[in-house]
Amino acid sequence: MSAERIFNIFLYFDDGVASNYGVRHHRVDGDDAMKMRFLRACIDADHPVARRFPLLRPFTPAEWLAAQRHGNIFGYFEKAFELFRAPAEPVFCITAIVDGEPKVDLQTGVGPFRGDQVTAEKGRGAMPDYLVRYTDGSHFRFTDLINDDYFLGIRTLFNAHLHVSCAKLLMSCVDTLAFVEYGDVPSNFTRWLDAYVDLSSQGISSDELWEFRNSVLHMTNLASRKVVAGKISPIMPYVGGPKMLPAIGSDTAKPFNLYGLIVTISTGIGKWAESYNTDRDKFLKFIERYDTTISDSRMAWFPYEGEVDEQTSRA
Repeated sequence: MSAERIFNIFLYFDDGVASNYGVRHHRVDGDDAMKMRFLRACIDADHPVARRFPLLRPFTPAEWLAAQRHGNIFGYFEKAFELFRAPAEPVFCITAIVDGEPKVDLQTGVGPFRGDQVTAEKGRGAMPDYLVRYTDGSHFRFTDLINDDYFLGIRTLFNAHLHVSCAKLLMSCVDTLAFVEYGDVPSNFTRWLDAYVDLSSQGISSDELWEFRNSVLHMTNLASRKVVAGKISPIMPYVGGPKMLPAIGSDTAKPFNLYGLIVTISTGIGKWAESYNTDRDKFLKFIERYDTTISDSRMAWFPYEGEVDEQTSRA
């Protein structure tokens, strides 16, 4: 095997942010496994003297993990690879340098970082990775993911006539999407609704739905603090067609059709998904935040300890 130029790449995280990377190259022969062992052995000596390059954008550790999950990291180092005349498929090792010290939590291959591979351990099942399940080539099926994580449960509860529980899960779904879109910041719930959902067809406002969300999720009633104080009109869900709605007095909460709201929010989710078509950085933020959520469809199965048969549990 002929010698080739191989690369140690370092991301320098200082005070929680990496704005540049470093590269140190070597010419080594042997197979790829031998070359990777060589690079790992040189990490301590290489990172202080590596040539620095600016990143295309700064990264926090969580954002960099999202970039690795997306799997398109080669382009971030293109300037260095061109300068050092790297081969078409270079052998390289990427290491985080945190406040001056190498930090390695896990060693993986150069391909996309996939959770199902990382969580697969002897004696227990792998936790499914939504990036694997819902990606077809370059297309990610947002609406299928949200359907499986939320709307399967929402429809099941609605059809079982568990309408209060259905409304709770619907509010939790909006909570999650608002967090994924804007982060954990004030007013993200109403901001997401105003951006993607036309609530006028249901005769309610985003502020009214926010107060309904607060009361029904926290106390299972219709009396949030602002409603009690008379600052926001109370609203309440009903099920059925317009002709089934009884006369409501002026001192009673304003009704909204629960099924109609489900359909309206579902339509808004489609509009939200379309916003990811052209914004790569937005998809990275989606991965970073959605990775922190849990789901009925992302459970790892493993045998009970001491059991001889095939009984399993979920974690």
